[in-house]
Amino acid sequence: MTELKLPFGIYILAKQLDWQNALELGYWQTESLRSEGFIHAASHEQVAAVYAKHFADQGIIHLLKIDEASLVDYLHWDAHPITGELFPHIYCVLPLASVERVIAWPI
Repeated sequence: MTELKLPFGIYILAKQLDWQNALELGYWQTESLRSEGFIHAASHEQVAAVYAKHFADQGIIHLLKIDEASLVDYLHWDAHPITGELFPHIYCVLPLASVERVIAWPI
């Protein structure tokens, strides 16, 4: 599956152990939520580049397709401090009910 075949939307790239932990807790949170105040996410167009830069050494990961409407007050697009590219950030703990779909990546 390539970024062109991903459904339009917002995704979180999740390592296997982190996803298992979220399933046990009932919600998704990351160190960045504690240290930066938000959870990093990517648009369907950004997934491949984010994977290549930060997750390629992990092999298969999970893409968490996010229900944007459920996070209307907590989802913001912020500019990267160096490139200016806009990335989606989630400013709350993510309830698993906000995950529409889980996709293995890359396939």
